[in-house]
Amino acid sequence: MSSKSSKLGDWLDERIAHRKILHQLLDEPILGGARWAYVFGSGLLLLFISQAVTGILLMTSYAPSAQSAWASVVHIQTATRGGWLVRGIHNFGTQAMVLLLGAHLFQVAIYGAYKRPREVNWWLGLALLAMTLGFALTGNPLRWDQKGYWAMRVETGIAGTMPFGAQIQALLVGGDDYGSLTLTRFHALHVVVLPAALGLLVLVHLALFRKHGVTPAVNADEKKVDAFYPRQALKDIAFGLLLLAIIFICTLRDHGAPLAGPADPASDYQARPEWYFAALFQLRKMFHGPTEFVGTVVLPGLAALYLIALPLLDKKPSRALRPRLPLLTPLFAGALGVVALTLVALQTDAHDAAFQKACAQADRHAE
Repeated sequence: MSSKSSKLGDWLDERIAHRKILHQLLDEPILGGARWAYVFGSGLLLLFISQAVTGILLMTSYAPSAQSAWASVVHIQTATRGGWLVRGIHNFGTQAMVLLLGAHLFQVAIYGAYKRPREVNWWLGLALLAMTLGFALTGNPLRWDQKGYWAMRVETGIAGTMPFGAQIQALLVGGDDYGSLTLTRFHALHVVVLPAALGLLVLVHLALFRKHGVTPAVNADEKKVDAFYPRQALKDIAFGLLLLAIIFICTLRDHGAPLAGPADPASDYQARPEWYFAALFQLRKMFHGPTEFVGTVVLPGLAALYLIALPLLDKKPSRALRPRLPLLTPLFAGALGVVALTLVALQTDAHDAAFQKACAQADRHAE
């Protein structure tokens, strides 16, 4: 049996050189040794694959039009075998990607992995973060329920306050009214444009990561070198299984993903974005009238410019954390601000009797 396996392996290796590929993947040197801090990239890759697989499965039963979208989601949730499970994994997988990207961003910043010669990979990581938020933005309205519909109106309304915002909003909406053309455009972005762009960026990101290697921790003994397999590989697998277990538990708890009643443009539903856009929504509420532009464009724009410029501002070769703290302070302060604004937004809604009554009414309508 082993002789036959060896001959088959030799036959395949002659044609596809799989042994060389496996050697490159499994024997990658990890300077400073394997660490749990390095698991975020592998976890994100696993989630990306999970989102692609579950997204394709959902597409087989989804009908993207204002007349049929909500009903097709109900059919997936209640009548398609395993549909609620696939939908729940896709929904909570998106939320996990947003959280994990944030954690990965901080790990890279703390380790100084944005420094020369890794600047381009840092910028690619920021682009991947923006695209993941784009997935969330374009995916939520596809269920065409009250929450997804009105959250889309809030989010496109924020886009409308930006430079050339009216044109951007009209391009996304497909005109003056939110309807089937809006849904078709969001669907095309979600299942064609963004996956193609994200897949390409992931490949380039991984190629550059393999070129430059893992950035060791500042206090790591760089004389110690582990191969990726088995120690780091086992850590990555354990973390991936933990991620999938959490997503699966959340899916079981909610029996899929939440679904409000069908979208009703004539209703007085109190619009709210998803929790990962709640900070921007709360920031917008702090500015009124002509100053609204500050909350929706100026402050978020400055945050984005800071992240883009960080490798250009921090050119010293040392990756020691203490000397870099002044440059990293805006990152930590911004993160605390986002968390604080998100909690304020969620707490405000939790204690808003009128909002809770409207949500309960929407739930009864959904039933």
